[in-house]
Amino acid sequence: MTEPPVKPLDDREARRSADAERSFQYFTPAKRRASIYEDVTIDTQPSPRRHMDRGWQLSFDGVHGVWSDDSTLLEVADWYAFRDPGGWWERPYYQAGSQYERQIEGAVRQANADHLFDDFNPDWIEFLRSNLQVPAFVQHGLWLAVAAAGRDTLADSITHAVVMQAAVKQRFAQSMVLYALDLEPHFGPMPIEPARDRWLEHPAWQPARDYVERLRTVLDWGETLVAVNLCFEPLVGVLIQRELGMRAASANGDSVTPTIGRVAQLEWQWVNEWTGTLMGMVLGDEQHGERNHEIVAGWIADWMPRAMDAVGALSGMVDELPVRIDFDASWKRTRADAQAVYENAGVAEMVGAPA
Repeated sequence: MTEPPVKPLDDREARRSADAERSFQYFTPAKRRASIYEDVTIDTQPSPRRHMDRGWQLSFDGVHGVWSDDSTLLEVADWYAFRDPGGWWERPYYQAGSQYERQIEGAVRQANADHLFDDFNPDWIEFLRSNLQVPAFVQHGLWLAVAAAGRDTLADSITHAVVMQAAVKQRFAQSMVLYALDLEPHFGPMPIEPARDRWLEHPAWQPARDYVERLRTVLDWGETLVAVNLCFEPLVGVLIQRELGMRAASANGDSVTPTIGRVAQLEWQWVNEWTGTLMGMVLGDEQHGERNHEIVAGWIADWMPRAMDAVGALSGMVDELPVRIDFDASWKRTRADAQAVYENAGVAEMVGAPA
């Protein structure tokens, strides 16, 4: 007996069927309808509170499940309520990364065509030879800490943001090394060894090195995000990327190197925005917000003095610039912008008045 032929859906029926499938939601979207970001991100990470009624089927030590609530001291009623305001998932992440890489490649290509490398101050070239790749070690250390934190976060939407931030840090580190190779046809060898030695020994970099190395001793992923995104990046990161990477380069006749700093600053803005959203959820939680406030304040009190030590030491790099920049003005700009970060994250009172 043959099956009767299946009648194809007309356009209106097909649209109604698709709408019915789209209207089925096992999570609450941020807006009336779920975005593509939410469709491909939310509930990709399991939880016994949402998906399993008999607890974790696997545990690493007989006690802790695949993900464990004690991976952070922070508590939130529903970690899965977090949404990245930028809506980044794999596709937009790679699209943005490709665009940023094209900006750097285009800047180098056009500099070759327009002979812009001829404008570099000879003393600035030697400064680059010793210092250009030092920030790659900073970024690599941040990548290591943030990537480790990404494993333990308690919601898929947070995990996505954290691991993409880690990837951004590694891409930035690689961009510095690749750019040094781009400079070699013009200025001769740009080996990484002098930068490594400076990272390990130069007084200007030791507090920053101590900071990123200490991050690897932190087991609490919440503390890692506070230490990196609220204490280090708004101050030390911006000083390196914008003031030394952009302003100092421009002051020394270098119109090409600032492109890397601009890309880093664009990526930092995305991190800043989702960190503010996450902190708003953590500090605003009805049941746990007050205790979370005390925990975050304690972390900031521990890490912020170390970040300030790194800032103070970096001022020594200004003395080595062939054409110096006004470090006091750089610090004033950086601190003012950081204050906006703290206010957005709801931690301005914990940080205190600008120094």
